[in-house]
Parts: sequence; C-alpha cells; structure tokens
Amino acid sequence: MSFDNLAERIANKDERAFEELYKKINKAVFSVCFGVIKNEAVAIELSQDTFIAVWNNVNSFRGTGFKTWILTIAKNKSINYLNKRKKEVITDFSEDEYYVSNSDYNIEDSVILKCAIEKLNEIDREIVLLKNSGMKMKEIAEYLKIPRGTISWRYSEALKILKKEIEVVR
Repeated sequence: MSFDNLAERIANKDERAFEELYKKINKAVFSVCFGVIKNEAVAIELSQDTFIAVWNNVNSFRGTGFKTWILTIAKNKSINYLNKRKKEVITDFSEDEYYVSNSDYNIEDSVILKCAIEKLNEIDREIVLLKNSGMKMKEIAEYLKIPRGTISWRYSEALKILKKEIEVVR
C-alpha cells in the first residue's frame, strides 16, 4: 500500500494503517533524527515524537508525498531539539554512555564509525544514513530535493571518504 493511501486511513484513525506505516518508515525516521542529533537514545525519543505528531496532525497533510512530510517532521523535531539544547548547559553524559553500551558493534568499531561519519558534511552524512536505513536513491532525492544522479554520486563519494577514514584509524 502506498504512503499516501496510508495517510488517508490514518486520518480516519486506523491503527493498523499506523502500525503498517511505522514498520515501513521507522528506520528512515530514526536515521534522519540520528543524522542531526548523533545520539542514539535521543534519536529514538525524537522518532517516537515524530510518530505521535503524525498521528495527531495527519489531517493537516495535503496532497501527495506523505513519506517526505513525515521525514520533514523528523528533521524539524531534531533541529528544534538541537536549538533548545544549545541554550542549555550540558552536564549529563549518561545519554552518550547509553549509546555506546547499546551498540550492536563492539565499542571500538562504534567509535571508529561514528568518527568517520562525523567527517562527512551534513548532506553527505544524511544521504549515507538514509540509504543505510533502507531508502532508495529516488526517495532520498525527492526528500532532499536534489537530483537523483547527484545523490548517487555523493553517496559513492561519501563511502570512499568513510573507507579512507576507517583505514587511517586501523
């Protein structure tokens, strides 16, 4: 079922449609949040906030591009979180500890990969994270409003940079 059809069903408060939507797009939403925040625990929380916002505001969605609309909500929530955080004094390191302890990789690989990803510029980092979350190049191009060929090229170049950065460390 298409995302736009799901929007219509969710607007009618169809919980099964919402569950289907979550299964289809939760990795992409997380990737957008993580790409901005770079903290797993916070990205999970912002992902959940995104889905709550979708459920509560689906009636304000108009037209087509439901998936893009959702990813835009995720990005905006993440940016808003960062802006709010910049105004606070950061003294709690427990979230970073949570990220490391719950990683599927060993700690060394996780740190190496995180450092390598941080070397990418914001657009390339977002492309890599979205692609690795399962999005197709065409979907990424539509979401970022960048030509598909440019997305493919930037993804390829970003992978070369990541490979080089990882090889330098090892």
